[in-house]
Amino acid sequence: MNQPSRQSHPAAAALALLALLALALAALPAAAARPADAGPPVRFVVAGDSRGGGDGVNAPILAEVVQATLDEHPDFVLVPGDLVNGSADPGTFRSQLSNWRNIVQPLYDAGIGVYPCRGNHDAGNRAVWNSIFSGAYALPANGPAGEENLTYSFSRGNAFVIALDEYANTERVNQSWLEGQLAANSLPAVFVFGHEPAFQVWQTSNLAVHAAARDTFWSSLVAAGVRIYFAGHDHFYQHTRLDDPTGNPDSAVHQFIVGTAGAPFYAWDGSYPGDNGRWTPQPISYEANYGYVVVEVNGLNVTVTWKHRTAPGTYVPGGDVLSYTLAPLPSSHAHLPVVER
Repeated sequence: MNQPSRQSHPAAAALALLALLALALAALPAAAARPADAGPPVRFVVAGDSRGGGDGVNAPILAEVVQATLDEHPDFVLVPGDLVNGSADPGTFRSQLSNWRNIVQPLYDAGIGVYPCRGNHDAGNRAVWNSIFSGAYALPANGPAGEENLTYSFSRGNAFVIALDEYANTERVNQSWLEGQLAANSLPAVFVFGHEPAFQVWQTSNLAVHAAARDTFWSSLVAAGVRIYFAGHDHFYQHTRLDDPTGNPDSAVHQFIVGTAGAPFYAWDGSYPGDNGRWTPQPISYEANYGYVVVEVNGLNVTVTWKHRTAPGTYVPGGDVLSYTLAPLPSSHAHLPVVER
């Protein structure tokens, strides 16, 4: 009787081991692979309008906001304009922006990204702005021609952020560039910020001055599933939900005014006196106080929390929280939210 060759035993054992390994891999749950919609958590802070006395900046309050921001351990910070008082004299303007940058230097030192856009007080001299925000302080250089270092976008985890300079286009946004950015985006959580509110709350200078252009801008946010537009310009915290004629809350975009980093306060009477187009402003929260907003993106869940000053150096939740859940990304790149709570 022929005996099986002993040399075949190692090969058979190897095949059996490979078969067992294949079975084990097949048995792993699908969740073992991280889905594209569940990127790493992202946390960021928003606060603008730090201008004031003392070389163009309200240094004591801005320093408090910087320290409070460090305590939040964010990935980055958005600054929606009016960093300084501004000046027609280039040397004075340079000194003011240098002073601002020195005060926020601890954020840079901690590896926290700092992303400002220009306000009306910052818009006097583009060459000075570009010289201050250059080298290690340079902003993303992916903006439209003529708006480099002013208008830009960047991403972190599931968050896609678009910064809009509204003074290169006379209180308008670069609509064609914006639409290109929204169309090319494949991330679910999109945040847009600029200096001026899109709907008038206090100051008469705002994007609604050019109502048709504002309507096109806002419609593009709605179509892309953008839920939040951050602004400054008005020196207070104010949160508005803009309802469209259908009344569908999942189509509403929220305007957050966070002009709370040191500029002198304004008092709001609760009205929306500008051209609101086809949208109905719904006031959610208002407070004339120093503070900032914290945004957390965890997978498809987004939470926005207002934090206000209760004592020198003390910033705690101020009572306004917006949370919503985004739908998983379809192939069309639409990012429509499905739950708001």
